[in-house]
Amino acid sequence: VNVITELSDKNPKNYLNLAPQFFSLLTSSSNNWMLIKVVKLLGSLVGEEPRLARKLLEPLSGIVKNTQAKSLLYEAVYTLTLALPHTRKSDGSYPPNLPETIQLCSDTLRTFVDDP
Repeated sequence: VNVITELSDKNPKNYLNLAPQFFSLLTSSSNNWMLIKVVKLLGSLVGEEPRLARKLLEPLSGIVKNTQAKSLLYEAVYTLTLALPHTRKSDGSYPPNLPETIQLCSDTLRTFVDDP
């Protein structure tokens, strides 16, 4: 996962076909190290596949709401903010959970700034 994550930063199109497997890892793994790498990898793909950006909103929001690991929390919020510009559907509408996701990101980033 680590090597693919690094390579996907250089040329994400080469790894789009692996998105379903990595999404499955995102939703089934409880290993924080693995989740950090998978979140980063999927974040590198959202610009190439807007449907993935919309699909990531719910599981990444779940991570933000439930994890105690600051590094995973940061990566999930960072990837959500990468995904936000790509969430518009072809009909011009946005996912119904988008305002809640934006508020969640804002609140979480605020805690990073306010945390001593």
